[in-house]
Amino acid sequence: MLWVGQFGIAGGQALADTPWVGIFEEEVRGSDASDLFLLVEPATPGSAEFFAELKQAVGTIFHASKASLTGGLLRALQAAHENLREWNRRSMRDHRVAAGVSCVAVRGQEAYLAQVAPAGGVFYRDGQAEPIQPSLPDAVEPLGMYDEFWPEFSHFEMKTGDRLLLLTTALARALPPDEPVASLALAADEALPALYRHARSLPDCGAVLVAAVPNHEDTKPQSTIT
Repeated sequence: MLWVGQFGIAGGQALADTPWVGIFEEEVRGSDASDLFLLVEPATPGSAEFFAELKQAVGTIFHASKASLTGGLLRALQAAHENLREWNRRSMRDHRVAAGVSCVAVRGQEAYLAQVAPAGGVFYRDGQAEPIQPSLPDAVEPLGMYDEFWPEFSHFEMKTGDRLLLLTTALARALPPDEPVASLALAADEALPALYRHARSLPDCGAVLVAAVPNHEDTKPQSTIT
């Protein structure tokens, strides 16, 4: 099964609810239930003020239009992009807003990731950690900044022991080079506390962890560090 945990720090405090993390679970559970988890970070000063509305729009549209997980992710991010673009068209240049986003939709053992920079992540399997960052031309610019955008998609068929970590760029820079492997090699509910030790000195950051664990493992489906 897939276990998901998260933490966020805002204004130097670890909080259950921060601008950076969004959790949108399927209300009606079933074999085809899918959940959405977001990590958002500002690309221009003042953008974080819009994140509550942005996250809610992405989560609502995803669950309303997900004939496929990638299609739902794309439509949700396109709507968020257009909302930010509309604000920027009516604003002075110094007041324009933009955001980097990592969205992971999970169903069963599958995880579909959509990213628009600034965004970062790590995929861990069998002792190896692979960085994940947007590199396509239309995905390296943030939501709301330019007319055209296209998220970069990644698909992961998760097997027991795999880890998919999303983290803000400030947290990624704060980690020692060997830390992602060391932390992600731990049990699912021990990995985030290990990462948090490097995050707690930062004023603003966040992380979302998707971990494939044995079905019998006694682990809460959500974990928030405070």
